[in-house]
Amino acid sequence: MKILLRIAWRNLRKQRTKTLIVGVIMVVGIVVLVVGNSLMDSATRGVERSYTKNYTGHLIISGKHNGRLTLFGFQDMTAMERSVPHIPEYEQVLEYVRSLPYVEQVNPQITASALLSIGDEAVGATQLFGIDPVQYRSMFPDNIELVAGEFFAPGEQGIVLSAAVAERIERRHGITIKPGDKVLLTGVSVQTGMRIREVPVTGIFRFVQSNPQLDMISLLDAANARDLAGLVVGHAEVAELTEQEQAFLGELDIDCLLSGLDNLIVEAESETVLDIEDLFASLESEPAPSAEYKEDTGAWHFLIVRLTDEKYVARAAADLASFFAANDIPAQTSTWLQGAGVTAELGYGIKNIFNGIVAVIAVVAVIIIMNTLVISVTERTAEIGTMRAIGAQKSFVWKMVLCETLLLTGISGAVGIAVGGAILGVLNTVGIKATNMFYEIIFGGPVLKPQLSLSAVFTAVIVVLVVGVVASSYPASIVMKMPPVRAMQSE
Repeated sequence: MKILLRIAWRNLRKQRTKTLIVGVIMVVGIVVLVVGNSLMDSATRGVERSYTKNYTGHLIISGKHNGRLTLFGFQDMTAMERSVPHIPEYEQVLEYVRSLPYVEQVNPQITASALLSIGDEAVGATQLFGIDPVQYRSMFPDNIELVAGEFFAPGEQGIVLSAAVAERIERRHGITIKPGDKVLLTGVSVQTGMRIREVPVTGIFRFVQSNPQLDMISLLDAANARDLAGLVVGHAEVAELTEQEQAFLGELDIDCLLSGLDNLIVEAESETVLDIEDLFASLESEPAPSAEYKEDTGAWHFLIVRLTDEKYVARAAADLASFFAANDIPAQTSTWLQGAGVTAELGYGIKNIFNGIVAVIAVVAVIIIMNTLVISVTERTAEIGTMRAIGAQKSFVWKMVLCETLLLTGISGAVGIAVGGAILGVLNTVGIKATNMFYEIIFGGPVLKPQLSLSAVFTAVIVVLVVGVVASSYPASIVMKMPPVRAMQSE
């Protein structure tokens, strides 16, 4: 083997010009493969990281359904003909999800859409996410920028309006919406008919990482979102009475109530003196809202799940599927891409096109490399014929040519990977800025900082090996089929 490597190295040095030309071509091809694939891999990771971090989580739990259900509702031809299913046995599902050790955080959501009106004038439309403000802001704290006002508190009614929607209304109708204003939300569907809710605008916001679909989203309190979506009321709170109200009502004895009307009047055991004026004063006053946060366990369309690490996605999906089957709960899970909607799918489609372009360029580069190597070997037909005439076996000649080609492709591949890594290092430091929304969708953010992809390096190594073996085997086999005398006479 050492002898073959020494002969291969000597032959490469002897034909320096050809070696340099072939080497440069191979380096360029490998650089294209490494840089192109690394850019696409970085963009793909950026899109996934942006979506899972900012509004989809890693997994989305919903009721059992058919068709393309996203966080924005059904996105197919049947969207207006059916309602988004709610999660059955929500409290049981929530308890199980939180018990999983690899689950970091959860966030419930409702989806709806509504026409916006101010007074009697229809001014636009908005997509609505019905949310629990505490859980939503806890899960996605870095993607919400309040432009004006504030979020509604848990249990309060209100809408945090999209800044893009507010700007469009001002531009088209000359109406400036401010926190404190009230808007009418009109939801219409085949299943629920028309529903109208008047809600106060508590704030105006925008998503930091956004897209045209997200720009239409406004955040609404869960109670109003349920009404617009046709869901049942979430839950009823137990009324807390003051001492005077309790004294006024007295104690209700069910047995006495059913035994006869005479027993309806009973002697009050309480000795508390009832002050009528104080009683009516207490009834007229609004009870102070409780500062204690109470989680809303009513009806929800989705439960967004963020994991401690994306490597647990398959395991989590399998565990949840088993849980749903074991407990006969008609629910299912979707990936972040399925829940993200058409904009994310469009971004992935565009990246697939770019991947195809890179693949075509890479194939062309490989063909050029192989042709160059084939020419290099066939030009040495006389030399190979002479070696065979003086006793060299076919296996020795084939191994010699293979060693030369693999040595050349190996050196060129290493140089190409190093150059590609250096280019990616510079791009990572500088960053590729997205000049418009189109590139933001592809990059998964305003700036793409590509990194050297291990899969791109692996692909380049495989390409180098395949090119080396094929490019040396084919011409060598042709040459060795020729009789040595004829081969020696070739020019």
